[in-house]
Amino acid sequence: MRRTMKVNKTCFILLIALSLSMFVSITQGETLTLETLPKAKGVAWHAGTPSQLHVATDKGLYVSRDKGLSWNLSYPFRLPATMISETTDSTLYAFVAGKGLLRMRGSESMWTPVNNKFGAQVLTQLSVTADDPNRLVGLNQYGKIIVSSDGGENWYRLGSSKKPLTESGRQGQKLFTEHCQSCHGVDGVGETYTLEALTNKNYIMAPALDGSAHAWHHTDEALVKTILDGSQRTERMPAWKTKGLDEKDAENLVVYIKSLWDKRALECQGPKHMQCM
Repeated sequence: MRRTMKVNKTCFILLIALSLSMFVSITQGETLTLETLPKAKGVAWHAGTPSQLHVATDKGLYVSRDKGLSWNLSYPFRLPATMISETTDSTLYAFVAGKGLLRMRGSESMWTPVNNKFGAQVLTQLSVTADDPNRLVGLNQYGKIIVSSDGGENWYRLGSSKKPLTESGRQGQKLFTEHCQSCHGVDGVGETYTLEALTNKNYIMAPALDGSAHAWHHTDEALVKTILDGSQRTERMPAWKTKGLDEKDAENLVVYIKSLWDKRALECQGPKHMQCM
């Protein structure tokens, strides 16, 4: 089961990369028919404008105003849209790779950006609680449930209860914010998808350092070494020992990074990870 999930994750990322490699910014005036519409990932009526039917496709967000006979782009980029959903208060949400979470409220006809700091994850499903439109729950491509209590501006994993950081962890968090977050994302969620990252074969994305990627496949010693010595694969990961960080700093960073992992990742760290796949 886990092996199948790993293959599916890889295929999902490859599909996004393929769609982005075919990226073309086109005019919103181009009209498509149902037969020529790209493969749909989701569909929703917009109650705020009842005549509008919206669809998320492999190559963008489209809208029809004639019950599906003709379609035009509703967002001016042919980027893969992974989901679209309407809430009880007539708000539409959609997720577009490289652009993040978008929103269209009430009688609005334009998409408004909400959050593009999802790192290496994309939303595939989204729902909103009936009693509070700011409470959102989503499913990412890894099958993990993430939630937001502020209308989608900030997200955290369901069931994640961060324990208070030790002094070492607090020092590591400060270092992470100063030196690592710009590439590896807030809370280590990884680098956000961009057109360059997914179409340039020589571009290496900064991986997620939380439990969603492979940081936990490595021992503490290996992580410390990578921090201090950098990566030979990409100059984007420098040798931080040449930037003023010492071994204690690297150890503090590892303590903070491990605070982002779940119980399974902690128990399966290092060589033991092969037994947990």
